[in-house]
Formats: sequence, C-alpha cells, structure tokens
Amino acid sequence: MDSGVLTMLTSAAFVVDILRRAGGRVAVSGVLLLAGCGESPPPQISGGPPQEMAPLTITEGDGPGERQNSLSVNFNAQEQRRHALEPGDAAPALSISRWMQGKALELRAGDTVHVVEFWATWCGPCLMSMPHLAELQTRYGDKVKFVGVTDEEPELVEKFLQKPAQGGQQTWGQLLTYRIAVDDAGKTSSAWLQAAGQDVIPCAFIVGRQGKVEWIGHPLAIDRPLQQVVDGTWDIAKGKREEELRQAANEAISNGNFRRLLAVAEQMDLEDVEAASLRMLALFQLKRAAEGNEIAAQLLQKLQNDADGLNSVAWTLVAEVPEGLADLQLARKAAERAVELDGGRDANSLDTLARVHFRLGDVNRAQELQRQALELADESRKAGFEGVLLEYESAAGGKSSEK
Repeated sequence: MDSGVLTMLTSAAFVVDILRRAGGRVAVSGVLLLAGCGESPPPQISGGPPQEMAPLTITEGDGPGERQNSLSVNFNAQEQRRHALEPGDAAPALSISRWMQGKALELRAGDTVHVVEFWATWCGPCLMSMPHLAELQTRYGDKVKFVGVTDEEPELVEKFLQKPAQGGQQTWGQLLTYRIAVDDAGKTSSAWLQAAGQDVIPCAFIVGRQGKVEWIGHPLAIDRPLQQVVDGTWDIAKGKREEELRQAANEAISNGNFRRLLAVAEQMDLEDVEAASLRMLALFQLKRAAEGNEIAAQLLQKLQNDADGLNSVAWTLVAEVPEGLADLQLARKAAERAVELDGGRDANSLDTLARVHFRLGDVNRAQELQRQALELADESRKAGFEGVLLEYESAAGGKSSEK
C-alpha cells in the first residue's frame, strides 16, 4: 500500500469507516473524531482522549472575498509541559501479571521499536483497531514489537482470545499476531495512561530504540509516525505540533465551527491527504461545494488503489455532506472502486455503495447491496445494518426487492 495512502487512512481525518464499525453511523463530527472508550466498562464512546488544548490564539483573518472572515491559528512558541509522561520522556516499565499471548517482554534500548497499546475486550473501538495493529506487526516483523495491555481478569481475556474474530474465519488469538498481556493491578495503566493524561482507550505509545516515548495517540493514527520512528526520521517537536493542530481541528468539529476547521487545515501541509480531507469537509459545510468537490476528486485520484480510503471518501460525500452539495457520481465511482478492490466481501464498502444508490434514487439496488452487507456483517453490527435495510424498504413503499 502506498505510504501516502497509509498517512490518510490512519490519520484522524478519515476514519469514518472505522467509526461506523465501532458504533454504527456517525454524525459529521465523526470525520475527525476517533472512537474511544472510557477505561472501565460499560464502554462510553467518545471522540478520543480528552486532552488539554495547546495554547492557541484565534484571530480574524483579513483576506479578500469569502476568506475575509476566515480564522488563522497561531501557536504559542513557549513549550508547556502538561503531563508527567510526554513524548521525549523515558518509557516506564511494563508491570504485567500474566502474558496471555507471546513471550514476556522488557522495554530496553536497542535495535527494536516497541508499541504499547491499551485496550479492553468490551471496547468496540479497541476491537476495530486490533486487526490493523496485527497487520502492522506482520509487516514490520522483528523491527517493531507490539504489546496489547488490558487490566481485565486473565480468564476473561483467555475466553476472548478463543472467540471468533470479525468475519468469523479466525479466533481473536489467531488473528492477533502480537503479544497480549494483563496489567498487574493497574500499575502499567497508571504509569502510562494516567501519567500521559489519557483516559480513553484504545491508546497507543510508540517507544523508540533509545527507550523513549516518541508518540502517543489512537492506534488508527499510528502508521506515519511509526514508519518514521522506524526509519529514524521522526521529529518529536513536529509531531507535537501536528497533534496540536489535530486537537484544534477536533475541537472545531465538535463545536461545529467549520470556519475555524478550515483555518486549522490550512495550517497543515496542503499536500497531505489528511489536511485535504479536513479542508473538503469544512468547505462543504461552508456551502463552498465546487471547491469541496474538487478536493474530493483529487482524493479519489490519490486513493485509487485503496479500498478503505475510497470507502471513507464515498461515505463522507453521501452521508456527511449537506444534501445537494456533493457530487454523487464521484461518490459512486469511489464506492464502486472500493467494492471492486475488496472483491465484494467487505460489509462496510457494500453498505456505502448501497447508500450511494439510495441517494441516487435506485432504491431496489440499494436494498440488494444492503442485504449483501448485512449477510457479511458480524453480529455486533447486524442490528444497525438491518435498520438501514428497513429504511430502504420503507422508502420503496414497504416492498422488499428480494426475489
């Protein structure tokens, strides 16, 4: 997969598809907000770890035309330490009561990069992230060692590892290619999560070869910083600034302030797919449809061989953009290509293509595709997909297209 595509897929900007898997359909804020759970059950879905915002000054811009009232973002140049554990600090030790899968591991400086991820069996967003971490473990091999830490009882974790994973073809134990461990009376969670001000899971920490924490964030946003840490090119200071921008964008979306979102996105690297996706969202919400569709077309070109990325673009166009603004033919092309790349075996891609046909007025085709998506969906998602199918059948006058 192209590294530029990976940047987009695992960034906070374009995980609508993952969020839908974690907890059903999401509002427009889901374009940026990564799903997370509180540290103890019952799971509480939220928009990622609540952190203090970086010092920001928001000022009115003075540009011409429509941009006259846009906002600019200026960061306080003075570094302020906010938590006991931050990127650049030595990684704490792992206090593990039992290694459920894989050999015991100590975090030592050397030739290996480590990823420590906190999760729980009851946390839907955690379960949605874990297959991606397993793929990364397979990709990097001995260069990176992943550890998933939970504070649940070993017996519960053991039963979980024996359960069928998403798709039902493997158990979780077979799917997960990395170490799984049980925290020792919350010691690891306290030394890592609480010390870093992170009270939502999943949460991942990258530990570099020098034994220092290089990055903290959602596991679905880990690809680019992990690759750069492995390559030795990761810039901690730049990473912190990027995270501050994401937090600012997160806040702007949460507050429905799309003028501010556009300003934040324009502070990012304009060639970056994440920035492009945020700008697209902001432009559509500001009713600047022509510019929004132009960016959407550019994203389709960049993501032409990436099923998940195309699916996310299509879903955004048909479900997150105010009606009448998005180019639905762009959405159709993206969704059809995603289904083609997936071989018609991904429930989310089929669900998105069904929504595209529904928006285009082909209710019968929408029903057919939604029925296929329902057949492929795992048990946790069937109820939501059934509700969508009922919506389509109702729109067809209560008539099912099933033959």
